[in-house]
Amino acid sequence: MNVEVETLPNCLATLKIEVEADKVSTAREAVIREFLQHAKLPGFRPGKVPRSTIEQRFKEQIREELQRKLVQEGAREAISEKGLKVLHLASVDDVNLPEIDGSPATFTATVVTRPEFEVPEYKGLVVHMMPSDVTDAEIDNSLERLREQGADFEDITEDRGTEMEDFVVVNYKGTIDGTSVDELFPKAGKPLAKGEEFWIKMTPEAFFPGYCEALVGAKPGERREFDVTVPADFPVEGMPGKVIHYGVTMRAIKAKKLPELNDEFADTIVKGKTLAELRDVARTEIGKRKKADGEAFKRTEVMRQLLARVECELPTSLVRSHTQSIVNEIVEENTARGVAETVLKENEKDIVASATANAKDRIKGTFILLGIAEKEDITVAREEILGRVATLAQRSQMGFEKMLAELNKRGALEQIHEELLTAKVLDFLVSNASLMAAPVGVGPGR
Repeated sequence: MNVEVETLPNCLATLKIEVEADKVSTAREAVIREFLQHAKLPGFRPGKVPRSTIEQRFKEQIREELQRKLVQEGAREAISEKGLKVLHLASVDDVNLPEIDGSPATFTATVVTRPEFEVPEYKGLVVHMMPSDVTDAEIDNSLERLREQGADFEDITEDRGTEMEDFVVVNYKGTIDGTSVDELFPKAGKPLAKGEEFWIKMTPEAFFPGYCEALVGAKPGERREFDVTVPADFPVEGMPGKVIHYGVTMRAIKAKKLPELNDEFADTIVKGKTLAELRDVARTEIGKRKKADGEAFKRTEVMRQLLARVECELPTSLVRSHTQSIVNEIVEENTARGVAETVLKENEKDIVASATANAKDRIKGTFILLGIAEKEDITVAREEILGRVATLAQRSQMGFEKMLAELNKRGALEQIHEELLTAKVLDFLVSNASLMAAPVGVGPGR
């Protein structure tokens, strides 16, 4: 077989392949035999149709099958012969099949290859070890958050007007030159335009600057009207600088009452526990979380260092598909959180840019880990893959064999193999890292 390889940018390569005449003849004969064995024509028993009739009646089908067979086998052999690390076959062009035996077949295959780079030094990476000790202050903060969740709100009965930091319940409507805010600016949303029995904590950040300050001193039942100016950095086009006229009726002033931190409170959180025992539970749970965060941080730090040590081209098609997947994840997550579609559209460029950078890091990181797996001879046993399939089947309440067939049909078994392999390599790297106490200010989320 004659093969000419041309390396292209973005991890592409073209293979000009010539399949020898004898291989073409052998392949053609094999295809015709298949048609002779299985073709059905009126007036003939299966397997008894004359060869000449088969070749005439199924000429195009035979040619298509011969082309598929030669391209598939020829590309596989050419890739192996040239030692290329191919991710997938992108396209096949310029296919030339001889009409009669005695001539070679030629075609051009474009393949997507794994990026070329030197595997960086990966043993003994210095990774900061996050402190796992649980402090009394962390336990106190945890219990305070539980108290906040269990807070009650009571009407303030004393004869006074509202003050900053109070919680208030109001009815209100906002207009610009007599027209409701949401009619002029639908992207702003209804909460800026009107509300009934709406709860607000009286802070300078609530609504727009000046809104809560204008309500200071108002008593239940009192109505106030005032203007506020939309800040210059407000993210709805056309609104910055606009003056909104609000009419607000104070419905109630509320005081937040936290439950007392005692054994009775502890029993409402974990049945039968005293406050001292609840603190022990909190210590255990915080310790588990800190340990998990610390392990995740070590893995993140290992990958950060490896990514910084490798510069290489990445397959454009792979980056594009991963970017789209990440964008879909971001949109689904924000939609579930109630973020408006218009807001997502306005931030589309930033979302795509962030997703692209994330996709490139994921792809490059995977290739680095696969390179280390080769150097260290780290492998995944078939039993491990089947174990993951069994887990997926159980989660989906599907039979094992059905799940296996479904994953195989989608080509997902290779993805499972890759996920298991890269996880093994990352475990190997972390176990071989040099651990150091983290400096102040270094850790998850910093």
